Amino acid sequence: MNEAQMVHVGSTSGQVTRHLCGVVLFLAVLVLCWPTVKTVASLGLHDDRYIQIAAAPFLVAFLAYWERKRIFREVAWNPRLGIASLVFVFAAYFAFLRSQSYPNDSLRLPFAVCAVILACMAAFILCYGLRSFRAAWFPLCCLVLLIPIPAPIMDRFTVALEHASAATSYQMLRLVGIPVLAQGMKLALPGLEIDVAPECSGIHSCLALALVGLLASRLCLRNGWNRLALVVAAFPIAIFKNAIRISVLASLGAYVNRAVLFGPIHRKGGLVFTPLAVVLLVLLLLVLQKAEAWGVARRQTDPATLDSSPTQTA
Repeated sequence: MNEAQMVHVGSTSGQVTRHLCGVVLFLAVLVLCWPTVKTVASLGLHDDRYIQIAAAPFLVAFLAYWERKRIFREVAWNPRLGIASLVFVFAAYFAFLRSQSYPNDSLRLPFAVCAVILACMAAFILCYGLRSFRAAWFPLCCLVLLIPIPAPIMDRFTVALEHASAATSYQMLRLVGIPVLAQGMKLALPGLEIDVAPECSGIHSCLALALVGLLASRLCLRNGWNRLALVVAAFPIAIFKNAIRISVLASLGAYVNRAVLFGPIHRKGGLVFTPLAVVLLVLLLLVLQKAEAWGVARRQTDPATLDSSPTQTA
C-alpha cells in the first residue's frame, strides 16, 4: 500500500468515526429531550395543522444528502464551541423548559423544541465545525419546521383559509353563470345550501404544497427572492385549488346528484384536484427559472459588465 492509499484509507476511517459520533450525539439529544420529542411527534402525526412537523426530518435528511459534497467538503472537530453550546442549551432546557404539561402550555412546547433544535446544531458544530455548519445552514434551518405554531394562531390561519376558499368559490360560481348567494361560510345554490366547514379549509394540502415549493425552490432556483416567491405562491395556489373543488362539488350536488356531496369525491377530493395545484406550481417554477436564465444572459451581455471586466493582453 503506497502513501496516497494510506492517506485515503485513514481519511475514510476518520469520516466514518466522525459520522458515528454525530449520530450518537443526535440520538443522545433525542433521548435526553424525549418528552418534548414525543409530544411534538404525536402532534405532527395526528393533527393536520402540523404536517410540516412530520415532514421536517425527511426534508432535512434529503437536503443534507443532496448537498453532502458541499457540506462535508471541509470538516473539522470543534469541541470548544460545540461542547460549550451543548452545555448552555441543556442547562436552559432542564432548568426552564422541561415539563410534563406541554400540551396545556402553547408557549412552553415551542421553546422546548427550539432548545432541541439548538442542541442538534451544537452537536453538528462539535463534529463537523463552523465551515460545514455554514454550508449546511439551509438544511439545518429547515428544522425550524419542527417548532409547533401555537394552536390559537393555527386556528386563525385555518379560518383565514376557510374564508378565502369560500369567497373564491363564490366568485367562480358567479363567473360561470351559476346563481349563488353567499352568507358567511354558506353558499346557497338553486335547491342546495352548502356550508364550507373548517374541514374544507384545505390547510392540509396548503401546507403540503408549501413544503413541495420549499424543496423545489432549493433544488431548482438560485435567487433568494425567486425561492421566496415560489414558497409564498403555494398558498394562493392551494386556495385556488380548494375553491375549484368546492365549486365543482356544489355544482354537481345542485344540478347532477346530491349524493356527490357524500361520496368519495367529497371525502377524498383533495387527491383528485391536487394535480392541478402541482401543475400550477411547476408552471410558476419554470417561469422563475426562465427569468433567472434571462437575468444571467443579460448580465453576460451587458456592455457595462463587459467594460468592467479586466482586459487581457497578449
